[in-house]
Amino acid sequence: MHPVEQDVRKWSNEFLEIPQQRLNGLAPCPYAKQAWIEDKVTFSIDTGLDGLVNEVSKFDSHKYDIVVWASTVLPEVDYLDGFCDGMNEALAAAGKDMHLMVFHPEYDAEEAGLEFLVDDGASDTDLEYCMVFIQKLSLLDDASLSLEKSGYYTHFPDDVYNSLVIERRKLRNVHERF
Repeated sequence: MHPVEQDVRKWSNEFLEIPQQRLNGLAPCPYAKQAWIEDKVTFSIDTGLDGLVNEVSKFDSHKYDIVVWASTVLPEVDYLDGFCDGMNEALAAAGKDMHLMVFHPEYDAEEAGLEFLVDDGASDTDLEYCMVFIQKLSLLDDASLSLEKSGYYTHFPDDVYNSLVIERRKLRNVHERF
């Protein structure tokens, strides 16, 4: 198993799957544990942006719910974020049920008002990488709708909630018109 995959699994097990008081008693990713159990996660590591585009192009042809594209060669956070935003808009306009979500070590969760999502030691500090999660937009938004009802987003700053949930929902609405 690649060290990045090991680290992501550790991060999931020791942080993403653990209930948090500020998330209304839910885990940061309440669906992660089941995704691992059901073997619904696969990895594409150090394949470059061409590899990311390739994973997007073949996403509908496999059994996985999540493809974790990861790179130890770090593009600038704004570049990767803009690249994925552009891909998300293009996918929605093309009627594709897919969404890319960026995780980058230069993103400051505390500065964004998300200090309750800082993992404090659940990942290897000597291993630096960024990730893009490729998932079905409809499943991601359905999960967000369910989490909203549970109070999950109560402590999220408005701007973060809007960028994570509302903007994604707008993309889904565009996607569903096609």
